[in-house]
Amino acid sequence: MRIWLANHYAVPPNIAGITRHYELAKEWAEVEEAEVTLFLSKFVHPRRTFVTQEEKDVVKGIKGLKLKWLWSFPHRSNDFKRIINMGSFALMLLLTGIFKRKPDVLIASSPHLFTAFSGWMLAKLKRCSFILEVRDLWPDSLIKMGGLNNKRIARLLTWMESFLYHHADQIIVLTEHQRQFIADKGINKDKIDLIPNGIVVSSWTKKKNRRQEIRQEWGVAEDDFVAIYTGAHGPANALEYVVRAGEFLNEKMKIVLIGDGPEKERLIKLKEEQGLEQILLLPPVPKSDIFDYTQAADCGIISLADNEVFRGARPNKLFDYTFIGLPIISTVDGEVREIIEKNEVGIFAGAENPEGIASSMEKVMTYRPEQLEQIKVNGRSYIDREGDRKKLAHRFFEIMQKLQKNKA
Repeated sequence: MRIWLANHYAVPPNIAGITRHYELAKEWAEVEEAEVTLFLSKFVHPRRTFVTQEEKDVVKGIKGLKLKWLWSFPHRSNDFKRIINMGSFALMLLLTGIFKRKPDVLIASSPHLFTAFSGWMLAKLKRCSFILEVRDLWPDSLIKMGGLNNKRIARLLTWMESFLYHHADQIIVLTEHQRQFIADKGINKDKIDLIPNGIVVSSWTKKKNRRQEIRQEWGVAEDDFVAIYTGAHGPANALEYVVRAGEFLNEKMKIVLIGDGPEKERLIKLKEEQGLEQILLLPPVPKSDIFDYTQAADCGIISLADNEVFRGARPNKLFDYTFIGLPIISTVDGEVREIIEKNEVGIFAGAENPEGIASSMEKVMTYRPEQLEQIKVNGRSYIDREGDRKKLAHRFFEIMQKLQKNKA
């Protein structure tokens, strides 16, 4: 099977960012023996720089997998240049794909719809199956977060969203909430499949002394209690409340935030103005290293804005923390809270509640060794059932096979 997979924000594991699509593509090439082309951007969105040749060279060649790096317009903030960045990637996808040998299946992923729309057009031109992957509910999430106030643009994106839902041969979602949201718009649930985020279980093994080395790097004592947040630092992540939790921590408690994004500078300034010495704001690390840093902490934090659009989220961090076996402190109500409580791997701290985060840390500090061990067991069990990337990739591949069989 020949597969094209397009995501504007995809990166290989040696670069900090979204590795889902690289990992899926790698599995399809290595295990399913498919011929896969992954279209991804030369401009790395989280850090606002272009990928280097050295970074490209680090990625080992895999039989059957091609990485097609597309140029997209650079930008520094969430202004009109970011819109141009999105549109330029979508245009480059369309122009590049026209001159390539047709695939059997073309998968285009959101969050923004321009790449998905270009993917649909390419699929029509190439007369191949089109799968829409919905990673974020555009434009609903934009509107509810106050990031889209122009009614004409909102109408255009809403039309584009509806068009793609109705014209895709199959839709892949990452959460059950997304599946129900799309079904409520009149789309048959049989057309919508759930393939959540997950972990490549074989990608990490615990290294002797690495925890101690990283804590020394952080300047954190071995008997300090450390909560960690890894990921994007944007408006949707509501990290101001995580930073402000530093006001309620004692000197033996720390919060480490690893990542980057448009809110990073403001968070650093907030920390300095408030004198929050227990808060460490550190640069992003590649996905290949993130588990080493995660296991150096004592619990993990999941944080999103208190907005109904995020009550159906399953953030990457849910899978990262459960894989490592860290207790989870979540500020997010809804689907992620249900998963955490059902699987007994963490607690809900309240939405946008700095004091709630601090008091939750104090509660986790009191857990007995046997409680912590049970959380590790529960977390690995959850990953095995719902977060093993190899199993998820095979399930995704079976969906594509079925689609091809029905089209024959």
